[in-house]
Amino acid sequence: MRRALAQNPNMLRTIVGLGMTLILILSYAVYSATLDSGYYLAKTSNDARELMVVDDSVNGSYTFSTEDAISWINVSIDNAPFGSIVEVTAVGGVWWYHPNLGMEMDDNVPFQCFTPDTQDYEGIAENCESSAKHSTNVEDGTASLRGILTSDLPLSGTWAILSDNLTSASLEVNRTLEDAHLNRTWTIRILDDTGSSINSTGTGVQVETVHHDLISVEQFTIDPITELIWSMTALVGCFGVTLILPVTLYLAALAKTKKAEAKLSSTSDSEE
Repeated sequence: MRRALAQNPNMLRTIVGLGMTLILILSYAVYSATLDSGYYLAKTSNDARELMVVDDSVNGSYTFSTEDAISWINVSIDNAPFGSIVEVTAVGGVWWYHPNLGMEMDDNVPFQCFTPDTQDYEGIAENCESSAKHSTNVEDGTASLRGILTSDLPLSGTWAILSDNLTSASLEVNRTLEDAHLNRTWTIRILDDTGSSINSTGTGVQVETVHHDLISVEQFTIDPITELIWSMTALVGCFGVTLILPVTLYLAALAKTKKAEAKLSSTSDSEE
C-alpha cells in the first residue's frame, strides 16, 4: 500500500472523497428516518386516589369497588389484631401480587411484576402471583398489600406504540384503556390463624388506587438537526479511524520520497 500511495498520491484524495461521500449519504439516511417515525407516544394521567371503604368491623369485613382504568392498588392496614391475617379478594377477576412489589432490590432497581422474557425476548415473564385472592400476615398491627390489576397499562403513564398512522394509534390506545375498565367489587377480611373472620373494631383500612385517563397521543419525533450532527460525528469518527493507516503510510512514503530526492540532489551537486 505504501508503494501504491507513493506512486499514486491521488489515491489518498480518492479514499478521502469516497469517505466523505459515504458520510453525507449515511447522515442523510439517518436524518430522513427521523422525519417519519412509525412510533407513537401515548400519555395518560397517573393519579393516585383514595377510595371509600364500607366497613363491617364486627365481622372483620370491608368492601369497596373499582370502575376506572386502574393499574395499581395499595391496601394499608393499621391497628389490626395481633397475629391476624389480611385477605384481599377481587370478585370476578384476578390481580397480581408479590411481597416485594414496589420495593427496590439489591441492584437498586424496583421489583417488577412483568419483565421481558430473557429466553427469547419476545414474551413477558410474570414475576408475581396471579389470583383473585391474596393475603399477608399482620406484623406489629400493620400490613400492606400492593398489587397490579392489568398488564396492559403502563405504570409510568407513558408508552410507545408502533402503528401506521395517528388514527390507528389513537384507536389502539383507547381500546387498551377501555379493556382496563374493569368493574370489580373487592372484599378485605381480617382473619385469625384458622382462617375465620374476627372482630376488627378499631382497625384502620385505607385503599389507594392509581387511575389512568388519556391525555394525548403523538407521533414520536426527535430533533433532526441534533440527530444529523450526532450521526455525522459518529461516521466521521469511524472513517477517521479507518483512514489513519493509509494516511500514515502516505505521509511516510511522501517523506521517504522527499528524503531520497534530497539525497539524490546532494549527490548530483557533489559530482558537479
